[in-house]
Amino acid sequence: MTSAQAVSVTAFLATLPRGLRVFIAGSGGEPLAVLAAMPPRPDLTLLALPIAGVNRTDLPAIAPVEAAFMTPELRPGLADGRVRFLPLHYSEADAWLRGPARADMAIFRCAAPRDGGVSLALAHDFVPALAAVGAALVAVVDPGLPDVPDGIRLPLDRLHALVDGPSDSPILPAEVPGSAMQAMARHVAGLVRDGETVQLGIGAAANAVLGALRDHRRLRYHAGMISDGVPALLDAGALESATTGIALGSQALYDRLAREPRIAFRPVSETHDAARLAAIPRFIAINAAVEVDLFGQVNSEMIEGRQISAQGGVADFVRGARRSAGGRAVIALLSSGRGGTVTRIVPRLAPGTPVSITRADIDVVVTEHGVAELRHADIDRRAERLIAIAAPQFRDRLAEEWAAMRRAM
Repeated sequence: MTSAQAVSVTAFLATLPRGLRVFIAGSGGEPLAVLAAMPPRPDLTLLALPIAGVNRTDLPAIAPVEAAFMTPELRPGLADGRVRFLPLHYSEADAWLRGPARADMAIFRCAAPRDGGVSLALAHDFVPALAAVGAALVAVVDPGLPDVPDGIRLPLDRLHALVDGPSDSPILPAEVPGSAMQAMARHVAGLVRDGETVQLGIGAAANAVLGALRDHRRLRYHAGMISDGVPALLDAGALESATTGIALGSQALYDRLAREPRIAFRPVSETHDAARLAAIPRFIAINAAVEVDLFGQVNSEMIEGRQISAQGGVADFVRGARRSAGGRAVIALLSSGRGGTVTRIVPRLAPGTPVSITRADIDVVVTEHGVAELRHADIDRRAERLIAIAAPQFRDRLAEEWAAMRRAM
């Protein structure tokens, strides 16, 4: 079916063989035009890493799914066996796609063809892994996507099919941080020194920290994804360059990417490789969490026994930062939730809650109430420092819980 001429979605789906294991790109690479037209295909297996709140397709309604991320749309399938959930780090998800996943095909969005190839546009993360192992590549063309100056291009003669399938790109609105989030962001920014390389995720906390870094200088950015806050830092003169795998944000961000050579797009094998990260001097990994216990253990993927997310790249970045010369691993979260009725600094993680990051892997925990330095601190000093940055209404109870836990050790 290989051709430089794009075929229709209907024509492509009519040729899709039975029994394939098909990778469906996530984030801004999700091939919505194909998925919307695809009838139920229980003979297929879909391999996916969708992002909650961004990729909303009900994949289990199409075919059985194997996923290394969790979203609300996948959870019913997890309950009834239509979804298999693999708890993988981002770097391990890349390794899984290169081998154990046994992917036959990858379907993803791309920019309009140019000079004998196509740009992966908004999502350069996992498709290169599938290309490396010889999977059939199906590029769904959307002329509205940016052909980024510094990113991954696939030659047309490597494609199994070129499909005409424009669709809307996911828009991730920038949340306005509240006063507590702004206070937390100022504490985090105080840990970052000029000339360092910073990693952040996306969301309200990441945007708040990016805003708080505007007065820094000579920063570099290396992360799995970027949002609108990164170009804003470039414009403010705080940031010199950025390396990422994914872009999620506003249409203004996507338009900017088509003409921004200072933002480089790379695959997961480069953005999340611990050895590469460790080789970056003064690499500061800043990540969010659901909760942190008094031992310093971090849960970043489950609430009240419900799998709401996945490990993602947090552990990759934490490990890279810990090995970086002058690097540090920072966890940033608000001290309470649900209007101040629930503490997010907890005595211990609840039974059955996965430890996303071990207590030995964290350097610093930050809330709106301050900074807790944990590296090289003994267990009592760790608990004391974490209680000091907990919401004031919970500190006495946390101290009592720690005293009881300590007596039992």
